[in-house]
Amino acid sequence: MSVEGISRVPDAPLPPASGLVPAGPGAAAALLARLAELVTDLQGWPGALYQLGEAELGGFVATMVGLGSRAESLAAVATTEAVTRGVVANSTATDAGGWVGACVAESNAAGMAGAPVTAEPAVFRRIGSVATGCADPRNRVVADALAAGVVTVHCARVALREVPKVLPVIPGADRDEVLCWYLALSHTGTRTLRDLSARIIGRFAPEVLVAQEEHQQACETLTWADLPNGLTRLTADLSTGHAAVIKHAIQALAAPAPASCADESASPVAERDARTAGKRRADALTELAEVAARLLDGDRSHHTGTVGGSAKIVITLDHQTLIDQLHAAGKLESGSGDDPPSHLPGIGRTINGDLLDAGTLRRLACDADLIPAVLGGESEPLDLGRAKRLFTGGLRTAIIHRDEGCTFPGCDRPPDWCDAHHVRPWWAGGQTTLSNAALLCARHHTIVHRDLLTAQVTATGVTWDLTPGLMPQRPGHQGQGAA
Repeated sequence: MSVEGISRVPDAPLPPASGLVPAGPGAAAALLARLAELVTDLQGWPGALYQLGEAELGGFVATMVGLGSRAESLAAVATTEAVTRGVVANSTATDAGGWVGACVAESNAAGMAGAPVTAEPAVFRRIGSVATGCADPRNRVVADALAAGVVTVHCARVALREVPKVLPVIPGADRDEVLCWYLALSHTGTRTLRDLSARIIGRFAPEVLVAQEEHQQACETLTWADLPNGLTRLTADLSTGHAAVIKHAIQALAAPAPASCADESASPVAERDARTAGKRRADALTELAEVAARLLDGDRSHHTGTVGGSAKIVITLDHQTLIDQLHAAGKLESGSGDDPPSHLPGIGRTINGDLLDAGTLRRLACDADLIPAVLGGESEPLDLGRAKRLFTGGLRTAIIHRDEGCTFPGCDRPPDWCDAHHVRPWWAGGQTTLSNAALLCARHHTIVHRDLLTAQVTATGVTWDLTPGLMPQRPGHQGQGAA
């Protein structure tokens, strides 16, 4: 449906708003008995399916899918009746969804359905939510559509949720008419219904979408948790705009990538990518992070990521073990004829405290040129003296290696959140060296300069003197109270 055509009610077989024709007197008892027979017949189908031909089997599947959808719709209609009569209000259930769950539990306990009814609590909540909405006389058109079986409970729920959002931006619009827009698109799925809301609001009140995006961005979160099996689970709640960027980038890299293998006697052939879709997306996310990390390593002007990317791994392996690891990987030329072992003991630790096995560490070292950065090779000396003011590159990495985070007493902020502070200020003649550096988070960096605090720096750490006024202010000045 185009934006220009929003005001047109799409063609669809919607029921009349006047209601349904009730069944004849006494029909409920007969219908209930036949329903019990139907349930009994369903129990016998698994043992009879082998007798169906291919066409009959497909028809059976289609019928069962339709029966399941229709059954849920009728459950919502019946729950609406219970809400309207006050049955739900007079029960001990907290809401209509809870009442549905209690009915299922009671039926299973009494064996009323023959076989136990299995359904997730989300199904109960969905039915209860729609029933509560349909009990409102303003939503009679939705109740009639459910009773007629022309919409699903899923789509009815979306329509009931979305229409109140769009009505305020279309002054004078008829509620039944707007509901019909959504119900007429029920066959397209819930995603289309949500998109319809965005298109209506974007047509009549685009500023609302801007405000929604800003609000969503303010509520964004990203968390991770260690699972019992050793994996880590990332959980992100992102705004619509940010999620679109992330999904697009991941999908662009997550397509199957057949690997070619060459037989010595034949031309190369492509092997099917055996990774699952979830694994491909995980690989794509990792690749995005690694590429961004390498870019940030070379671009120190970026407003975030002050530590950088893949090269900034804090190492707890000794120097010779790391060198041997790189020899084994072919990264460095061996100085002797002895072949180093392919697996060596040791462990590496990231700046956030994650421990890495030696094999993973070796791969990262090969990819990120980790050794010269951490060990201060000739290409990147650790002591820069007065040549540079900022702590960057290998020098910053060495500071992280030593301090592991904010050095102010009692603070646990990680290195990514910290600045490298000149203990003796640059303007007072302090040099940009490892022995004159300390990591401080933004809060404690401000406090140190506010209170003119100083510290003692050793090869193993930083000890702060919290006596105010001791920070030197000019070359040769030792600070107040200093010897």
